[in-house]
Amino acid sequence: MAEPKPKAAPKATKKAAPRKSVNAANLAHLGPEALAALLIEVADGHASIKRRLKLALLGEVGAADLAAEIDKRIDAIAGSGARINWRKFKDFVRDLDAHRAAAGGKLGELDPNIAVPVLVRLVRVSEDLEGRIKDPKGELAAVFDQAVADVARLSPQALTLDSRYLADALLAFVESASTKLSVDLLRAAAPALADDAVAVLRGKVRERLAAQRRPDPRLRAAAQVLADLEGDVEGFAGLFTASQQVLPPIGAQIARRYLAVGQVAQALAALDRSAPGPSLAEQADVGAVAWSEARIAALEAAGETLEAQAMRWASFKATLSVDALRAFLKGLPDFEDVEAEEQALAYAQTYPDPYKALAFLIAWPSAVEASRLVMERGPALHGDRPEVLEPAARLLEHRYPLAATVLLRAMVDDVVRFGRADRYADANRWLLEAESLVPGLPDDAAIDDHAVWVRRVAGYRRL
Repeated sequence: MAEPKPKAAPKATKKAAPRKSVNAANLAHLGPEALAALLIEVADGHASIKRRLKLALLGEVGAADLAAEIDKRIDAIAGSGARINWRKFKDFVRDLDAHRAAAGGKLGELDPNIAVPVLVRLVRVSEDLEGRIKDPKGELAAVFDQAVADVARLSPQALTLDSRYLADALLAFVESASTKLSVDLLRAAAPALADDAVAVLRGKVRERLAAQRRPDPRLRAAAQVLADLEGDVEGFAGLFTASQQVLPPIGAQIARRYLAVGQVAQALAALDRSAPGPSLAEQADVGAVAWSEARIAALEAAGETLEAQAMRWASFKATLSVDALRAFLKGLPDFEDVEAEEQALAYAQTYPDPYKALAFLIAWPSAVEASRLVMERGPALHGDRPEVLEPAARLLEHRYPLAATVLLRAMVDDVVRFGRADRYADANRWLLEAESLVPGLPDDAAIDDHAVWVRRVAGYRRL
């Protein structure tokens, strides 16, 4: 009879890790009373922390109390007049953003009709800070931009606020602010304005523009926003002079608005007046691209499908836009798209700007065509464009190591020849990557041996 098997020893219970890390889960174990005491202790002597705690508490009391607290802080900042030096900059921005977050978050949840005017007041503080604070990295500007985004999000829900008061505040900001922030704020707050308030505000803007010998660009931009609100395309177009209406981006803006109200003939007429020049540089300009897109939309609306397709192809040839080519291929019958794609890739090889051509071939993507471009036009691809050359090397390194090596060497050569110290670390990495590709290079490669190239790079004594 078999002896019974000894019982397995029980597995040792794994002890829980000590709660030493400062994180939310571990702090929760302290309990509410201990946490409250700790917060009071930490906040003692730190006004910004006390303000944060008060905002959180008032958020539980109600919208009016929370709004009053935020307004109090806005008044304090606006009325101070004191300069904010670099030592206080971070704390100031953090504190302002905390009030912005409270207004756009909790207050917006409680009552968007109260939150929107509070956020408008907060954005207007940017005026009071002019000359009092330096913002080299745009951190303060980002707070105001986010506040404008909060206004845009909450305005459609704010349907019972005092539209006239809000309109007056927006106009005052447009007239006195020194940045485009005021017009962005007007556009964001527009959904909260009642129709009669928009009409009154537009009338005031017109009066001010009529009284000016040289129209204030901020007022004119505000007038454009208000014309859009009332769906007045003629009024929008009338804000541009005849010499401005012949510019492609302006013509595109006007045409888009005519299309939005179903006036296709007027849209095409606006585009005809503002056609860009025939050269490739003129056709590839950002404003010309906007014009081309508007023209295609107008042609489609007019039922001119073939002409719209021709426009898409012309737009691709001018810009090497991936989106333009995809839209063109999508409009072709079955099987014709393959031939058209081959034609487009072949055209990219001859495009005057080799960097733009390579960027297109990477984005499409076509590794074989990108490799061909590098090997045929390599001397024209200087290494000072790593934002194009490095992604291309990544695409090519597995199947086309020679082409990838050409790009990596070009970038390294550019760094060492011109002493681009900010790219030394990148150049060292590219050099190692080029070395890793050596086993895959063909014996008859028409480039210097790797060791010869490395010695030449070392001669610059940069890396």
